[in-house]
Amino acid sequence: MSKLPPIAVPKEKLQQIRIDTLRKVQREKRTKKRIVPVALVALFCITILFSIRVSPTFAGYIAKIPGFNALVSAVRTDAGIEDIVDNQYFEEINVTESEKGLSLTLQGVIADHSGFVLFYDADALFDMSNLYLNDVQLFQGDVEIPGPRFTSHSDNQQYISSLVEYSFSEPIVYTTKEFKAVFHFEDVDKGNIEITIPFTLQNEIALEKVIAVNRIVDIDGQKFTITQIRRSPLKTAIDIELDEANTMQILAFDDIAVMTDSGERRYSIVNGIAKHGDIRDGKITLNVQSNYFHETDSLTINIGAVQAVPKGEDFIEVDFGTKEVLTKPDYFDWEISVEQQEIAVAVRKGENGRKFLRLYNAVKEDGTPLKITEMKISRDEQYEIETTKFQDYDGTAKIYFDYYFNPIGENIELDIPLQ
Repeated sequence: MSKLPPIAVPKEKLQQIRIDTLRKVQREKRTKKRIVPVALVALFCITILFSIRVSPTFAGYIAKIPGFNALVSAVRTDAGIEDIVDNQYFEEINVTESEKGLSLTLQGVIADHSGFVLFYDADALFDMSNLYLNDVQLFQGDVEIPGPRFTSHSDNQQYISSLVEYSFSEPIVYTTKEFKAVFHFEDVDKGNIEITIPFTLQNEIALEKVIAVNRIVDIDGQKFTITQIRRSPLKTAIDIELDEANTMQILAFDDIAVMTDSGERRYSIVNGIAKHGDIRDGKITLNVQSNYFHETDSLTINIGAVQAVPKGEDFIEVDFGTKEVLTKPDYFDWEISVEQQEIAVAVRKGENGRKFLRLYNAVKEDGTPLKITEMKISRDEQYEIETTKFQDYDGTAKIYFDYYFNPIGENIELDIPLQ
């Protein structure tokens, strides 16, 4: 195969245009909204997006240009986002606001009933090395939209190109198409910087496709029911309920995927929110990459493995006052240490399915949650040490682990007819 000629990208010219625009904005006496109305720019953006799939080299160049990095990365890692771009469901906004020398552009959004994704980039007239995004608030009209948020970060200190994802456990109702996003930054020298960008959605919101399944799965007497599948442009949500009579606590569903009748497979969401709910409450929703825009007569759900441990043996009990481990499961033979407000578990490399225990869920003696403040991973030649730090507390607590490698069922395949 002949080698493709290098693609020339006018990086210096693009950067100079951005600098000139930013300086012009800064000369204004008050912040004004800037909308890019040039049809050629929009056409150029669309052409680039459609080139991402067929030319990885071109995508690599474009990813270095502010404003495209986050979207290119999303298309590369999520086939559902690729479909959204292909089907022109991505909505361009291109609105810029500035404050204290920081200029932020909301490039575009993806909105449906299951979630909301904001793509943005930022430039500054000052060194951005010590600039941090603390929070992003999203308002529909005057009402703030709650929900778990996932933020992708850019390590480039010259500009920021990133996204914020809101994922809803229950479908959101769109009462208005008037929105605003409030970005809260903090800089060592500039202090707090708040930038508000109002915007209006133009696209019709795609309706969620709900498929009633009610399929019971029995693995050696341990049962769970796939109640329904909800398909939207951003994700395919699989709702699962666990049988209360189970003698084992199901912890995880590994390598879940959904396949259409044409054989196209969509895997679990990697860079985003992959699940909703607490599995110990008996209900959980698993999110996989969307196949919303694909017509199909049936779906196949693949589960690589179901991990479970005996009920009542899915936690470690410690005393933060005496720094002692009070109880642990008999099968749990890894070293546990308690220091200050931290609990550390040293897992031998290659064990636990090469995954983390995820010691996020802790409960105090009185049954109230014990909040985590930090989680870190360290490694040496033999061990991976998972350390979780909690809020100040000197009593006893049960710390539940979210993953333990003990498959009770593997390579499960479920055919789901849609008619």
